[in-house]
Amino acid sequence: MQNMIIYYFSATGNTLKLAKLYKQAMEAEGATVTLSEITPNSVSENTKFDKIGIAYPVHGFRTPEIVTDFAKRLPEGGNTPVFTIKTSGEPLRLNDGSYAELKKILSKRGYDLFAEYHYVMPYNMVFRHTDGMAARMFNTAKARVPAHAKAVLEGRGNLVKIPLSARIMSGICLIERPGMRLNGMLYRVSKKKCVECMACVNNCPVGNIRFENGKFRFGSGCIGCARCAFNCPTNAITTGLLNCIKVNGRYNFKAEEDTRIPRYCRRSYEKYFLKDKYESGSLPGDVD
Repeated sequence: MQNMIIYYFSATGNTLKLAKLYKQAMEAEGATVTLSEITPNSVSENTKFDKIGIAYPVHGFRTPEIVTDFAKRLPEGGNTPVFTIKTSGEPLRLNDGSYAELKKILSKRGYDLFAEYHYVMPYNMVFRHTDGMAARMFNTAKARVPAHAKAVLEGRGNLVKIPLSARIMSGICLIERPGMRLNGMLYRVSKKKCVECMACVNNCPVGNIRFENGKFRFGSGCIGCARCAFNCPTNAITTGLLNCIKVNGRYNFKAEEDTRIPRYCRRSYEKYFLKDKYESGSLPGDVD
């Protein structure tokens, strides 16, 4: 029986949903699986694991900095196999290069990244998918995870070759990290809309939001995860220069599936949802 752990960072819940699906699927195969949230100060468990999973949402075609920082804190791995689970709002091959930085860090720490599985989940920034499309995305993931989880347990690798375009894009988007820290200081809370529920303060993964003397203050540590604005019950938060692409409010993943494909990246979405793509073992990373 394999003893596994999946470390996860989930901005607005999509990645956590996938981590839970993997836990369920792997435990159905007889493995023991622990889920552990990645935070700015989290450290690796002391227990020896047969394989380690790292789950993350793609940020700017890269692994989020909170995840790469965590990887740097891992103890010497002794060539422990690692697999990753990633989510993004679109199935473009530009996302294929997101693991490159993480793989380099893991290799230096003595870990062997051998597999990565990419799932499309609804945006929490850029534009709002319909609830029906969100349900279709999640149901597609649920259909694929059991086979992918089994492949991980069997140690089958699947890393795709990173296209040059993906390497270039991920390099350009490295500017997102300092950019988000600067933009985060421009966040504001509407006094007319705010009910002072403190959800934004309590749920910020990096503790970047404070409520002092009756005012909300945003520091310089924002990572652009959108958790505060997305989950605000009254849509009271404006997100600086990115307010035009803000998405607010949870999706209904139990809605009736929507077969309409958005015009944005239509061809890639159509290929992603093709049934034979995942039944034959092809991965979202193979989509053009």
